[in-house]
Amino acid sequence: MVRKRKVDQGKIRKILLKRGYKDGKPPRGYEVHHIKPLEEGGKDTPKNIRVIKRSKHKQIHANRKKQGKI
Repeated sequence: MVRKRKVDQGKIRKILLKRGYKDGKPPRGYEVHHIKPLEEGGKDTPKNIRVIKRSKHKQIHANRKKQGKI
């Protein structure tokens, strides 16, 4: 059984605040994306976190699902 890691919201908030995002949240229509998913050993670090458009985020995950990675 694979143990699913949880996102550390506190770390994400600190990263976004440091990048200048008000209240530590992405703007409306944008989401936080892990370049290397937590399930694959990715971490909540600045190098692994991107803020991207919600539609692009959905497309990335749809493609990963088609490829059998999710």
